[in-house]
Amino acid sequence: MVSIRNFHPDDIVAYVQLIDEIGNVDRLGEGASVERVMECLGQPGYHPSEDLFFAEMDGVLVGYACMVRELEIGRVIVSGAVHPVRRGRGIGSQLLETAMAHGRKLEADAVHIPIDHRVPSGEHFVRKRGFRLVRRQWQMSLPEYRGQVLQVPRDFQLGHFVAGDEESLCTLQNIAFAGSWGFRPNTVEEIRYLMNTSCCHPEGILLLSKGERKVGYCWTMDHPTEKGRGIVRMMGVHPMYRCRGLGRLVLVAALEYFRQRGIKEIELAVDSKNRHARHLYRSLGFKKKGRTLWYQRRLGLG
Repeated sequence: MVSIRNFHPDDIVAYVQLIDEIGNVDRLGEGASVERVMECLGQPGYHPSEDLFFAEMDGVLVGYACMVRELEIGRVIVSGAVHPVRRGRGIGSQLLETAMAHGRKLEADAVHIPIDHRVPSGEHFVRKRGFRLVRRQWQMSLPEYRGQVLQVPRDFQLGHFVAGDEESLCTLQNIAFAGSWGFRPNTVEEIRYLMNTSCCHPEGILLLSKGERKVGYCWTMDHPTEKGRGIVRMMGVHPMYRCRGLGRLVLVAALEYFRQRGIKEIELAVDSKNRHARHLYRSLGFKKKGRTLWYQRRLGLG
């Protein structure tokens, strides 16, 4: 008998074990640690006791569904999986139905589910349940960065994040991504929290300024489970300062930061429709290595 229940703080170790066992079988290169999972569950605006669901059999966790609320843009994001030896028994359907019912209670307009392109069974699962493909996101990788000369234009200053920059970084990020598909405006509280997580370093957030105004940034992180790999989490330029090569400048500065730390492989994600960003990344040697497929289903409140 399978029961669906909410998360409890005592579930942390079993949750990490479940993620690891699923990752080992599916070979997606995903893993977890207690520290990283606790950081994710502690993010501002996240409610694990309400938004994280487990499927349990005989006291053992066999599946999960994790919901992230982005109600400001009308959606909730659901991710999850079932242990490979327990698949084909309707457990995934029960978890998804539970998550969707919760989304309706939250009055979300839609559920979005990201699917790794290497998991065709995941695509089949969501399509069969009325989801449709709405966006593609490229995963890109730079296997080796050989270095470039940084040339900062006159009147601009290149530096890194320091305490007190939270508000200006939050404002810049929200302006830079305003109107972008799937972007929910961030808060200063969220920026401050992320800055204090294990994968982030102040020196890894490169900021470009003109006088007192922050006009561009590139936010990097360490890979959560694999040493020697880095991630470009987000980067952007203020709309008033675009088409001047400043995006390339902050990205190269970030790549130099990684190189100086001995990080050899760098990853990022980009909207497949963002032609300018794709061109920039390719010009620096990034290559497409995978895709995340975003599926959507509208929620009726009846």
